[in-house]
Amino acid sequence: MTGNTDQNIEALVNSSFENFKSYFEPGEKVQGIVSAVTRKAIFVDINAKSEGVIDCTELARQGIPEPKPGDSIEAYFLRTGSGGEFCLSIELKAANIDDRALADAYASKIPIEGRVEAERKGGYEIQIGSHQAFCPYSQIDLYASQDKTIYIGQRYSFLISEYNESNLVVSRRSYLEAEHEKLRNQLKETLREGDDIEGTVRRVMDFGVFVDIGGIQGLVPMSEIAWSRVNDANELVRVGEKVTVKVLKIQWESERISLSLKQVGGDPWGRVQDNYHETKQYHGTVRKLMEFGAFVELEPGIDGLIHISKLGAGKRLSHAAEVLKEDEEINVYIESIDAERRRISLSLENPQQGRTMDIEGAALTVGEVIEGTVEDIKQFGIFIKVTASRSGLLHISEIPFTGNANKLREMHKKFPIGEKTKVVINSIREDKISLSLPESLGENESEYREFLANKESGELVSLGDLFGDLKVKKK
Repeated sequence: MTGNTDQNIEALVNSSFENFKSYFEPGEKVQGIVSAVTRKAIFVDINAKSEGVIDCTELARQGIPEPKPGDSIEAYFLRTGSGGEFCLSIELKAANIDDRALADAYASKIPIEGRVEAERKGGYEIQIGSHQAFCPYSQIDLYASQDKTIYIGQRYSFLISEYNESNLVVSRRSYLEAEHEKLRNQLKETLREGDDIEGTVRRVMDFGVFVDIGGIQGLVPMSEIAWSRVNDANELVRVGEKVTVKVLKIQWESERISLSLKQVGGDPWGRVQDNYHETKQYHGTVRKLMEFGAFVELEPGIDGLIHISKLGAGKRLSHAAEVLKEDEEINVYIESIDAERRRISLSLENPQQGRTMDIEGAALTVGEVIEGTVEDIKQFGIFIKVTASRSGLLHISEIPFTGNANKLREMHKKFPIGEKTKVVINSIREDKISLSLPESLGENESEYREFLANKESGELVSLGDLFGDLKVKKK
């Protein structure tokens, strides 16, 4: 029994050690937990076969508080010591950096902190502790700004690209490229087409906008910036701005990623049927004038056309510009909607106004206010009897609601079945009659609320009284 137990313990220990790292690349960033602190060294558990060791004097030189056992710490691998320990260094800060620290940072490609002091011929003067370094213009950033003064006074991390007795040259670009390479590798594992991701605008070009999404840049073509026509992307985005984009296509082989700004909020045409209705009036902006008519923007991405024949009030026109101006704000009526073909036909005048139709001996005129009887209530609206045998639909979009109330219940409250109510004949198309509420809805609404609060005898209406006569119709 004891022999089996010893074998199990040995197997467990061996299995545990197999998961420990035995090798690090010089300059590789490691994370660990401080296991012990002595007068000379800080010992760090880095999930490796040996502990990591940081020289205490390094922290003292840089004025960094000494960590405590149990603290998380991040450092860079320098070399393997004579005793097999892993020698580590935290990111080298500017204060009190000596020659040995510079040599280690250069050999192991460890980032080192410096302050941009001034501009000089060909680049910048960088102060690193008591040492002066030089950073060429091309190495100060991934995409250097045309305003070269914005970097002066800033503290950055650099990699040492050249180090000898007479020369110390650093590169911030190399550091950023190394960080971006790590992010790029992470993106390859996680990024998928269809994802929404935050990025930073890096360049605005005539053909689109380049957005850095963390390690790699993607292109937002001009056609994907907005649903409306865009002539100059600078009017909508600016360099350095944080934006959310949708990933349309990924080609890792060529590192090309196609992005979209406009699709993050969804296609506005998917909401047209809910937001717009024939014969109703809407506010819009004239965007383009042509010989055959005027395009009017109802909202970004949703344009309608007023045909030239609808603009002259009977007078023959040769161009829409004879009546309208670009960017002019106007009110229009919707004549027809073809969501599948993405077309909306508009008019300056209500195409149905004043139209009279004789239905079974009853003359109904579009725009007329009549009194009807509430016949039935559905999720999408209320059927109201307007003649002896014909009913019209008061669509739910025509009914005002308060707060987040249950709409079906609110319709039953405001429009009890069998009650009389005033409605407007909104449109008559074939056998369909569309209704809306009159402009004086406020008076009607107060009447209904008074009805709900009191019976004819003046007694309070109970919920049982209110819903007792409602009949549930089977579909």
